Amino acid sequence: MTNLKEITITHEFQQVCDIFNLTPKKIVQDFIDNVSIADFMCNPYSPTRWANTFVLECVIAQVESEAIMTKYGEFAERLIKTILANPKNAEETAQKMVDEWHQAVLEDRIKEVMGEKDQSNDK
Repeated sequence: MTNLKEITITHEFQQVCDIFNLTPKKIVQDFIDNVSIADFMCNPYSPTRWANTFVLECVIAQVESEAIMTKYGEFAERLIKTILANPKNAEETAQKMVDEWHQAVLEDRIKEVMGEKDQSNDK
């Protein structure tokens, strides 16, 4: 996976780290380790949900289209129905659905980039 080489540590963040004897690396790694759409949907009351709720707040803040937000909601509804229909394999099934969604998003982005490239070649 990718390692972040440079992030800016704010004064306030460093203060919190100093006061509570934490390292920025530990906090960021704990955050990263706890982000999982599948786990969040299967265990919405887990003590580690904080990372996912933060990510979802970031998503909501930057989504500019109501249509995209509706698509996200529809996916979440399908995911929840699938989880509730088969609780024994909920986490495995949810992760598979998220993996498929991820693959579809990446494929769409490639098509967008290639379409933009083709359009610029037509000029």
